[in-house]
Amino acid sequence: MRERTDVAAEGAERAAGWCHWHKGPSGTAVLVHVIEQNSGPGAALYACAPCREQRGLTPLSDQPDEAAYRAYLAHTQVCADCNAAERCDAGMRLRAAYRMALQS
Repeated sequence: MRERTDVAAEGAERAAGWCHWHKGPSGTAVLVHVIEQNSGPGAALYACAPCREQRGLTPLSDQPDEAAYRAYLAHTQVCADCNAAERCDAGMRLRAAYRMALQS
């Protein structure tokens, strides 16, 4: 029978994360890139803090297109004038900012 400390250590090891750049476990790994595919599952790539710094990688949550999308989505969820067919002026500006961020 395993001791409780073994189970806790295994759980901590699994929760640590994985860095796809140095190909090893990491406690600081965050999502930096998503590979999307037309069919089948895509892939999520994570990088630890040292690899992000060395390679100039930006966490997905800090990338301009992701931040612009979150602002657009947050607005459309609470705006009574935004619906599936049309957007209010603020919604249109946020959508335009998101599309511009995607192109850069």
